[in-house]
Order: sequence, then C-alpha cells, then structure tokens
Amino acid sequence: MRIVMILGLGAVAMLLALPAEALTISNADPKPHTVTVKSGSESSDVTIAPNQAVQPTCQSGCTIKLENGDIYEMKGGEETSIESGALFVDAVPAGAQ
Repeated sequence: MRIVMILGLGAVAMLLALPAEALTISNADPKPHTVTVKSGSESSDVTIAPNQAVQPTCQSGCTIKLENGDIYEMKGGEETSIESGALFVDAVPAGAQ
C-alpha cells in the first residue's frame, strides 16, 4: 500500500513538472477565423468558430499566423483570444513571464 502511494505521488509530481504544451485560442468575433500554427517542423491551419476555443499543440514554442498576416511568437500554455481580428494574450502560465 505504501509503495502504491509513493508511486502515485511521484506520478503527480512528474505531471506538474511537465511544461505546458497546449495553447488556448478563443474566438470572440462573430465570424470564424483560420489561423496557421507552426510548432517545430509541423504546420497546421485551424479554423475557430465564433465563441469557440481550440488548443493546438505548442511544443517548445510556436508561431501563430492570423489571416491578416500578423505573426505571434508563443511559448506554450498561453490563453489567447481573437478580438476584432487581432490576437490578445489573456493569460500566461506561471513562471513564463
């Protein structure tokens, strides 16, 4: 029983120590937006419906390209929103500032 509890605590500690890889992008606009997310060598187009959010992978940083050509550098774990066609960072993970 004691070994199981120690292993369980170790697993929880490892999960808490992992860096955030997901990025949250919310769309506050009344129309959908398509953004390009580039993480490492992978690139994908993501369409975000009005009042919806997506969480593309952002391992070791990524870039977000909006439809208007604006490019944003992200570290991963940020909470962002698209408002009036612009990207705003609403929150960053603890220790990432």
